[in-house]
Parts: sequence; structure tokens; C-alpha cells
Amino acid sequence: MYQVVASDLDGTLLSPDHFLTPYAKETLKLLTARGINFVFATGRHYIDVGQIRDNLGIRSYMITSNGARVHDSDGQQIFAHNLDRDIAADLFEIVRNDPKIVTNVYREDEWYMNRHRPEEMRFFKEAVFNYKLYEPGELDPQGISKVFFTCEDHEHLLPLEQAMNARWGDRVNVSFSTLTCLEVMAGGVSKGMRWRRWRRCSATLFPIASPSATV
Repeated sequence: MYQVVASDLDGTLLSPDHFLTPYAKETLKLLTARGINFVFATGRHYIDVGQIRDNLGIRSYMITSNGARVHDSDGQQIFAHNLDRDIAADLFEIVRNDPKIVTNVYREDEWYMNRHRPEEMRFFKEAVFNYKLYEPGELDPQGISKVFFTCEDHEHLLPLEQAMNARWGDRVNVSFSTLTCLEVMAGGVSKGMRWRRWRRCSATLFPIASPSATV
């Protein structure tokens, strides 16, 4: 029997309408009731994922912000890897004057955007997680787990991806989560990397020889 199961949310557990189906909810409850350790592994913020977990009434680990945060089954943070302050500060302003691109910032337990984009809320059907607006020069670059840029035109984001990789190299991990969302984390941060390290660190609880599954 599997001892650990990990799954993403968007495009996996969540329906195309961004809801957990009754089948998904029942499956997660059955897994945890049978003593199988479940891990949410997602690019979402831990506040958002924590609400989803609590609404289900299950205990689970959370790998969030694409690996920049890890919380145990009691909701306690056991790992954090932030963007360097100088990089975060520059990311806040890098496309400030581009009306086609919206800048999103995950800072500690909050979500900031540089301008209103109400349609972003369509992704939050299973939790209440609202953004705040930030003004140039007013947002502290400490504690930034992820910065991401949304734009309806994928081609418009490509020069930004290239510019960030050229400027910061391996100090950042730049990747598209969807064609319209370009995400930036600290170098070496990813869900896959955090999963592998978490498995090694958790070997006393979940022996490596035991089966595990990633959905």
C-alpha cells in the first residue's frame, strides 16, 4: 500500500472550473482515513491551500509556492526559501509601465498585485484569499516566496522570461505554470526538488523503500 501520495491542485485535483469535485473530496478523505500521508504540491500560496485542507477536514503536508514553502500536517512551517531581497525589489518594478502584464507577489502570508485584475479571483473557488494592491517603492522585499506575471498574450511574456534568465541566471528559477503565467522563485526552488528533499528528510517517518505516488 502507498504510504505517501502527492498531488498538484490546478489541472489535477481541481476541476476546469477550479472546484474540488465530490469524487476528489471523498478520495482525499478516504486516503487520509486509511493512514496514507497526503501532500499538496502546488504553486499556490500556503494560506489558500491551508483553507482547502481545513475545509476537507484532513491532515496533510503542504509544498506551496512551487517549493518555496513547506508546512507539516499540523500547519507548522518547516521550510522556507525566499527570493533574494535585491531580486525581489527589482521584480516588483520590472514591468511596472507595461499595461499588458500584471505583477503578483507572494509575501509571507499575503498576496499583492500592482493593479486590479478581478478575473484572477476565478481561481479561488475553494478558499477565501484576496489580494492587496502595492505602490512602487512601498513593498518590503523581505519574505518573498514567489513573484509571478500574468498576461493574456503568451508571446508578450517571452522577452521577460529571457531578460530575467539573462540578468540573474541560476539565482532564480523562471518557468511558465501556464501559457499566461510566468513565475519566478529563488534558484533551486521547484515542487519536484522540494518533494525529493522532503522525502529524504522524512525517511524516518516514511521509509524510502515504501511506495509513494505522485499524481
